[in-house]
Formats: sequence, structure tokens, C-alpha cells
Amino acid sequence: MKKQEFILSLLLAVPAAGLFASCAGNTSESPYPAVVDEEFTKFYNRDSGGVTSSDGTISILLDDGSSVFMTGDCFIGDVVDGKRNHEEQMLHNSLIHISADGKHLGSILGGTPDAPNTLCVPMEADTAKCAYWYWPGHGYQEGSKLFLYMTKFYQGGEGQWGFRYDGVDVVTINMNDWSVESIEEVYDEKCPVHWGNCVMEDDGYYYIYGTRSGDRNPAELCVSRAKFDGNAGKMGQPEYFDGKAWSADSTAAVGCEGLDVSVSEQFSVFRYKNKYVLLTQRRAQQAGDIYSYIADSPTGPWYNKKLLYETHEQVEKTWLFTYNAMAHPQFTNDKNELLICYNINSYDTTSIYDDVNEYRPVFLRVPMKVILKK
Repeated sequence: MKKQEFILSLLLAVPAAGLFASCAGNTSESPYPAVVDEEFTKFYNRDSGGVTSSDGTISILLDDGSSVFMTGDCFIGDVVDGKRNHEEQMLHNSLIHISADGKHLGSILGGTPDAPNTLCVPMEADTAKCAYWYWPGHGYQEGSKLFLYMTKFYQGGEGQWGFRYDGVDVVTINMNDWSVESIEEVYDEKCPVHWGNCVMEDDGYYYIYGTRSGDRNPAELCVSRAKFDGNAGKMGQPEYFDGKAWSADSTAAVGCEGLDVSVSEQFSVFRYKNKYVLLTQRRAQQAGDIYSYIADSPTGPWYNKKLLYETHEQVEKTWLFTYNAMAHPQFTNDKNELLICYNINSYDTTSIYDDVNEYRPVFLRVPMKVILKK
């Protein structure tokens, strides 16, 4: 069976009528402007038929109006009474395809129906003495190709936190059959900025954002830009914002001005009318506060900081943590409420089998007027 047939075998549709119009968020009282969108959360968090638990939750709007959500580590086995089989193996990434009108179009995986596997695998995985894998950054579509920035890691230490960063690859997906067509390393492990965690198309350019942390507190938001080279079939030479102008030197990149919150490893930047919106969760152990900023250009300076929500799962269950809030502006509803999400995970690697809700995204709605109001 071809990969395309494998994908089609996973297709499951749900009724679309009123999904984005009626689920603007629950009506329970909240001290924050963002509230849980229970309908979208249940719609995305399936119990069978493809990916049933994951993190990442990074969406890319496609030319046909549908979206793919990039996942990081994920499970595809059935969920029964909120639990999954402890023998089920975690995959490292996949895609979830959702139509503009609210139909679940399937999970896109590697392997075969009898042996499903991770979709994108680093080239080093076949020859390295230790495990190699990708976690998703962000991406964009050009024609029939999907270009995904993938952050590369290997198991360089012991235990759950023994992973080590090894650079950024661009993985090209042929959307005719959703197969991996090529892999190219664009930044090695020496690059201090983790580029590609957000991609925004604007005014003929792709703006490619990344974070630089290390000993920097707060972690910085950096930005580069490039134009797609249709003749070469890939992104052209990037330029890096040095605080005043654009430079061909990647070491000239500086942090954007105006941010007093340490930017998360994954975040969102998007254009809304004549403003640019940044959504990030504060980068800190057990932090749950989610903020928005706005700017007048893709490079900042950023201003109008708003606290949108504080996650509660890590307070109620101290073995949990939440991270990497993301925005999905293409799913803004008819009340002009932006769809955002954050991810839940556990320090106890067995608990995500016994309660699948300890490893799933939660979706929220926040009125755009809150983000924009000065």
C-alpha cells in the first residue's frame, strides 16, 4: 500500500456545521480574557483514528484553506477510558490535517498501515551510535511542496532530559503523496539561534523567527527574512535583522526590542490588519503565564503586553508542566476570537499512559480586541 493510501485509510470526518461559530469558548467565569474552547479541544484530541496524543500543535495554513498541524512526540493508538496501552511506542512527529470548515482530514505518518512510524527522520538516524529525532519548528507551502523547519536532537545524556540540540534541517514534503522528498541542514549545532520556530509570510518575504537563550535572560526573539527562489526550489539567502537594518551575516542577529518576557522555544507571530502579533508563554520552570504583544513591523519593537491566561494544570498536579503556547489565526471565529493553545506534559513518563489528558494540547479563545487595545 502506498503512503497516500495509508493516509486515506486514516480519514475520519466530523460534522462541520457551527463548529467555529458556536464554540467561542465556554461560559464559565475566568479572571483572564482567554477561556478554554472545550469544543475545539475535544475535536482535536481524538481517541481513535490517527494521532490521539501529542505536543507541538503548530499549524500551517495551506493554499486550499485547510491547515496541517505539526506535532512533536505523539501516540496513535486507541484511547479507552482515558488510558492507553503502556506497550504503545511514541512516534517523534506527524502531521494532522484539518479543513477550513472543521473536518478532521486525517493523520499523516510514515511507515505502513501495519507498522506506522515517525514521518520525518534525520539523516543521521541511520548511522549515529545514539538516537536522533526531530521536533517541529514551523513551515510554509510553495506549490505542491511543504517546507518544514525541523529542530534536530540526539540522546547525548542520560534519562528524559538527556537530549542535545544538533541544528536545524528543512524537510521538504511532496504534498501529492505526503512523502519526504528531501532533507537539507540549514543551521548546525554551533548556531546560537534556533531558527525556524515561526515562519510568517508578509509583503513578498518569509520572516523566519528563532530564539536565543543560553545564558541570556530573558531569552531573545530574533528575526531573519528571505524570498523563495522558484528556480532553485528552495528559500533564498536569508538576511538577519541587526537592530537597525538587514545583514547577510547571521552573527549580526540581535534580539527584538520591547520584550520583557523570556520568549518560549516555540511561539507565534502573525499579521492582523496593520499590526503584528506575538504570542508566547513565559520560558521558565513551571511557568504558565501566556502573553501577547503587538508591533508595527515584523521586527518590532514590541509593545502592549497583555496577560491572556495562566495555566493551572501544573499547580493542581505538580508532576505536570505546560509550555509553548501557539496561535492559530486562521481559525478565528465569527466573534473575532483568536484560537490559541498550550501543551501539557508530565515529568512522570508513565502518567501520560494512565491519563491521556496529561499529554494533550488545550485550546483557548481570546478576543482580538483585548490583544489590540492599548
